[in-house]
Amino acid sequence: MVGTPIFDELRNLFATSPGRFGPQPGAQSGSLKAATPPTKIIITGGPRTGKTTFVGSVSDTHPIAVEAATDFGRITLHADLVVYLFGTSQPGHQAFTGALGAVVLVDPRRIEDAFTMINYFENSSGVPFIVAVTMVDGGLDHDLDELRDALALDPQVPLMTCDARDPRSATAVLQQLISHTLNRNASNPG
Repeated sequence: MVGTPIFDELRNLFATSPGRFGPQPGAQSGSLKAATPPTKIIITGGPRTGKTTFVGSVSDTHPIAVEAATDFGRITLHADLVVYLFGTSQPGHQAFTGALGAVVLVDPRRIEDAFTMINYFENSSGVPFIVAVTMVDGGLDHDLDELRDALALDPQVPLMTCDARDPRSATAVLQQLISHTLNRNASNPG
């Protein structure tokens, strides 16, 4: 998938932000080369929100269940940059450690399932996150402003729709997450 055009904007976000995601490939640290740390993104949400489907729609390979509640996938953007995706529904899961950001998937028919994850990221984690409302049967019964209110979501947290089955839609969510993370890091540089 390295040459896949749907990842061009995602590649550009990383390429135009050198040093924002850790040491660059080939960067010198003393006499040893500093390796690029893994770029990890968490895909989370309540049950049946499309976590496995999301990971699978953009991954280079089929998602792998690494334990009962975690799916694993990867996107190779270029030889020196691989994005690892972890799909889980467990708040505070060990996969969250060192994550670049997180996507909280919400089923609009069961928004109460999202409260635990949103609360975790708002109050117990420094990981930037966005919320993506999964498209069910092709549409939403409520507009995003009504869903933002129902979720009691901070206005600074991006909220968008997503069809987890569509690689372009899932990639757009990842692009929004990276942009949000960059903007947040730029305004809070420490």
